[in-house]
Amino acid sequence: MDIKEYISSGIIEAYVMGLATEEEVSILECVRKNNLEVEQAILEAQKTLEDFASVHAIPPPTEVKDLIWSKIAQQPGLAISKGATSILSEERKPPIEDIPLPVRSVTFRNLAIAASLLCALSVGTTIYFQQENKRRDKTISKLAATNETNLLALQSLQNKWKLLQDPAIKTITLAGVEQHPNLKAHVFWNTNTTDVYLSMENLPVVPAGMQYQLWAIVDGTPVDAGVLPLDNLDEINTMHRIATAEAFAITLEKAGGNPTPTLSQLYVMGNI
Repeated sequence: MDIKEYISSGIIEAYVMGLATEEEVSILECVRKNNLEVEQAILEAQKTLEDFASVHAIPPPTEVKDLIWSKIAQQPGLAISKGATSILSEERKPPIEDIPLPVRSVTFRNLAIAASLLCALSVGTTIYFQQENKRRDKTISKLAATNETNLLALQSLQNKWKLLQDPAIKTITLAGVEQHPNLKAHVFWNTNTTDVYLSMENLPVVPAGMQYQLWAIVDGTPVDAGVLPLDNLDEINTMHRIATAEAFAITLEKAGGNPTPTLSQLYVMGNI
């Protein structure tokens, strides 16, 4: 098992988020006991998830209560201590008119001011939470997209794992040629049934009107092993059956494939 490929497959993220199946959890628990690199990757994933939760936590605005009392206290003629449940007293100030306002009118005016402030603050708080909800929705959408990608990667990993467990399966690594040194693909060849499966690994997306084509080299002659579906580049694909071969190779051909390979468009190749 290639540990770096296993770590980058998404299985650890799924494990940390509780999305892994019992079989995947069992395998990962076994691997982590015997591999410090996997154990470290799990700890890092857990720390990343904890940091994400802390950064995106949305605490209620603690300043709202203090702001309400501060605004009320600034109103002329109104003296209310913080935490009080009613108006305690009216400050004695010189009348601004010849005829002083009745106490009842002053009280009503102060209550109206307080109600207006509370209403404004309520609207402000509502807007604040609406903005936070929008940000949270965007974050959830991104997480959903990431989760879908991880699930696809996990499905591909599971398929590869099943193939690797089959003793009749021979795994052939196709390495990039001189023009494409960093590319790689895998062929899983069942020598009993002659079934051939192809995993594209990191081959780039094909241009419009083109398609990848797999070739089996039989007695020095390239034999068509099928074209790769355009919409399944990230999955393990079933190709043509091959009874015997000395090597496998992948070229980039026009859509639908060619009867003979275009050697100038050779991307990867691997001997058996």
